[in-house]
Amino acid sequence: MNYRSGIGGWKIMNNYVASLRELAELGKQVGDNGRTPEELIQELAKLRSQNKRLRHQLIEMEHTADMDPLAPVYNRRAFIREVSRAQSVLDRYDITSAIIYLDLNCFKSVNDQFGHAIGDDIIREVGHVLKANTRECDMVARLGGDEFGVLLFKVTDSLARKKAVALCDRIADIRIDIPNADINVSASFGVSCCDTSLTAEQSLSMADKDMYRNKGKPAG
Repeated sequence: MNYRSGIGGWKIMNNYVASLRELAELGKQVGDNGRTPEELIQELAKLRSQNKRLRHQLIEMEHTADMDPLAPVYNRRAFIREVSRAQSVLDRYDITSAIIYLDLNCFKSVNDQFGHAIGDDIIREVGHVLKANTRECDMVARLGGDEFGVLLFKVTDSLARKKAVALCDRIADIRIDIPNADINVSASFGVSCCDTSLTAEQSLSMADKDMYRNKGKPAG
């Protein structure tokens, strides 16, 4: 969670707790002859409405804290949390998930030659492409810089590798048109199935190492 989201989240939480305390205090006042039942009912309805609004705000803040600030995908923190959940599902139900680790090729040279604004356009477009070509039950995240992760639910290693090749093909279809240049984008991938003997970070690291072994090889 970034600094601004964190501060906002604490303020909302404090308001929520304060409202709960007001509800508790209101309950104690039901027998107070100084206030009519109608007044107490109206105040109770008002506080319930306020609590509902604060709960919605907390949910929105939590969602914002999980999103990447540039690409329309999740961030690394949310991805690691979801990998941990996938490993718990594997341990309990024997349902396998797999991680695809994607790294854009020669991205630094694109930034150096065309500027960071063009690099940002590429990052955003890759995020859109990955989201458009994965299932709702899967998760796409930007892991940092020009690296992306895809968590595929209920797949084998071979199916995950086929999907990784297909995603690299879709990334290769991306074209960034600028004056006097046409930028082609490509990516290398690595795959690792979730393993209950490893932590989520270790499983991600296995996919990262596999990506470096494959880097430079044709995607197919």
